[in-house]
Amino acid sequence: MDPARPKPRSRPRALVTEPLGALLASVPKSRPSWLTVVKTTVAATTAWVLARQLGDNVAVLFAPIVAILTLQASVYGSIATGLQLLFANLVGTAVAVGWVQLLGLTWWSLALAAFGALALARQVTNTPLARNQLTIAVLAVVVLAPVAKGYGQWRFIDVAIGSVVGLAVAVIVPERPRLRQAREALGYWSATCVTVLADIAAELDRRDDGPSLPPAERHHWIQTSRSLADLSADAAAEVAGVEETARLNVAAVRLRQRVGELRGEQLFLVRITLQVRAVALAVDRLYDRAGQPPALDRATLAGLLRSLAALLRDRVDGMDTGDQALRAALIGAVERTHTVFPSAVAVLDSVSLLGRLDQLRQDIVGEDAAALVDPDTLPRS
Repeated sequence: MDPARPKPRSRPRALVTEPLGALLASVPKSRPSWLTVVKTTVAATTAWVLARQLGDNVAVLFAPIVAILTLQASVYGSIATGLQLLFANLVGTAVAVGWVQLLGLTWWSLALAAFGALALARQVTNTPLARNQLTIAVLAVVVLAPVAKGYGQWRFIDVAIGSVVGLAVAVIVPERPRLRQAREALGYWSATCVTVLADIAAELDRRDDGPSLPPAERHHWIQTSRSLADLSADAAAEVAGVEETARLNVAAVRLRQRVGELRGEQLFLVRITLQVRAVALAVDRLYDRAGQPPALDRATLAGLLRSLAALLRDRVDGMDTGDQALRAALIGAVERTHTVFPSAVAVLDSVSLLGRLDQLRQDIVGEDAAALVDPDTLPRS
């Protein structure tokens, strides 16, 4: 490595590592349902009733609050959240009790406690919930312990009650993975990929021999292409929530194969989206612009795009994805392109675009990468 080059900055690592660190660093991904709302209501009420039975409990409010925070739509998310709350409040309470015994409560001791809590939380865990809970626990105990006898101990007891109750309700009444919502998100995402390809072909036909676009103006399909990023994020969130809900869920054992299929479909669409967006940008840059037109004529390109859209639609619908005719058409387009324009410079952009189209074809049918033509057959300029 060049000594003059600055070394890359590494991300700060939490002091707590595997296996506990995995849970302390986990952010729940499953989305709450109406059943989650009902379960949370029951958990909060139960935690409050139990906490009130303990006599002079000065922090009883934390039991229902923590029960609400702990209970997630998934068992795994509930375990992770409950452990984060317990861990953060245990560390925060212990630090604060010692701090009050050592320094008492003054403006400067409170300021030092806040700084120390924030610094400690930053190193101990990466999740906002645990960081905030640790900091709040320190400040609350430092401020209230001198005036509320046993506040620190009661706070931790009530946090434990809320966590245990929330976790118990999550385990006793597990929820089914939201397979339908995930399939709908994936279906809309894949349909939009098909739409982008079809829109490019339609606009190429519509604008044939039309005026050139200004440099700052984009074709209409670019906006739809950009929306694929949001659709992919939405679908990824749905699939991640389904996976988390099935994890540690005895009632979802029979659904795990279908959960795995959803993840495979999401990864497939990630590859397809990368190629579709690359094709959309390349066509937008090459066509309907001032100057020499591309070597690949727009009618041929439009036909190839319609064939790719149909191939992708068949693949998503579970139909036979025969692509021999499309592969032959791509090979023919490459051969005609470098025959009509024998200069390598003249055909470079068009052959590159055809290569992207063939890569998209391969991704759709699951074929290993292969060259469209033998490089030795290309003319030498």
